[in-house]
Amino acid sequence: MKYDKIVIGAGSAGAVLASRLSEDQNCSVLLVEAGPDYPDFENLPFDLKHGWGTGPDIVVGGIHDWQFTGTASKLSENMPVPRGKVTGGTSAINGQVFLRPLPEDFERWVEWGNDRWSFKECLPYLLKIETDLDYDGDFHGQDGPILVKRHSLDSLTDDQLAFYEACKYLGYKETIDHNLPDSTGVGPYPLNNPDGIRFSTALGYLSQSRHRLNLTIKPNCVTQKIIFDGNVATGVEVISNGEMFKVEGTEIILSAGSIATPQILMLSGVGSKEFLSTFNISVVSDLPGVGKNLRDHPTVHTTWKPHYSFNKPEQKIGPQKVALRYTSQDSKYQNDMIMIMRFSHEIGDTGALMISVGIYLAESVGRISLQSTDIQTQPILDYNLLSHEHDLKRLRE
Repeated sequence: MKYDKIVIGAGSAGAVLASRLSEDQNCSVLLVEAGPDYPDFENLPFDLKHGWGTGPDIVVGGIHDWQFTGTASKLSENMPVPRGKVTGGTSAINGQVFLRPLPEDFERWVEWGNDRWSFKECLPYLLKIETDLDYDGDFHGQDGPILVKRHSLDSLTDDQLAFYEACKYLGYKETIDHNLPDSTGVGPYPLNNPDGIRFSTALGYLSQSRHRLNLTIKPNCVTQKIIFDGNVATGVEVISNGEMFKVEGTEIILSAGSIATPQILMLSGVGSKEFLSTFNISVVSDLPGVGKNLRDHPTVHTTWKPHYSFNKPEQKIGPQKVALRYTSQDSKYQNDMIMIMRFSHEIGDTGALMISVGIYLAESVGRISLQSTDIQTQPILDYNLLSHEHDLKRLRE
């Protein structure tokens, strides 16, 4: 069978694409996923079903994680790089934070030539994603498949309340909603985990569309490469139960995440001609930028031993209920920093008060490169974090 659309990867974007495309009953859609699929909510494994927005409740290891490792910098040892290997992708294992990109992010994309990605153009689609359980109005969706909520200020633990009051005392603005376009300062963190249920794209989108006759979901199928006729993609090569199959499609949509997408492109012959030749990969398109410009959000944690009189929260690691977003000194980026307070019983003998400080718009760049022509061998992940002086300066502040 030849499909109208083949979507590679059923993750944060792929599950959405397959669901939306299959709304047209005349369009046959194949959704290919390397990991397992859980069609029934009742059978969803506990670690995927539940999330409390603590940050460390990311699912690391096991069959639902690709178990990648990467290098943070030249001075560091290998670090785990969790990536979801299941329908829903990393949205099925992540920390459930539901922060939108900033309006200034969209405008930079317009400046770089993508005029269809302005904030005004994209806002209707941001609204279509969500059902905001706290707010409505021009900047919040009310009938989308992903449920969004915030912890009330009344629920803050003693340490979080002290952090919240300290931020206001130091002159930071108070915000009720970090997803408003002009929001900055300290306020409740938006999360997609109502009642402790992690609302992944599998739960939000595929649950509404998997019954459609024109949508086929194939789990446990690893895409080896895209098949080209000249420079036109005509199908995919997938591995299932140790066997290789070829599937044809009129349009191939590669949506395999920030790591597997460039890996599959390079294995398919799209990338730097000079680099691909070292693996004897036939070049379809010489695009040196594939795998480059890798960026992430470096975070440092500062901890304090609690006083014996401190009222410790019951949870092993407290939820991320409140956050401070601010602009670092002399930065050209709005809201480029974030700070979060919580308590952890897992640090030291008595637990620890912990503030996490992260860069949301890092300037340090790394790269993803192949180390094998076997899709099952992870690519080299060189993050090169904190290699830019501006990033070091901001974290030192």
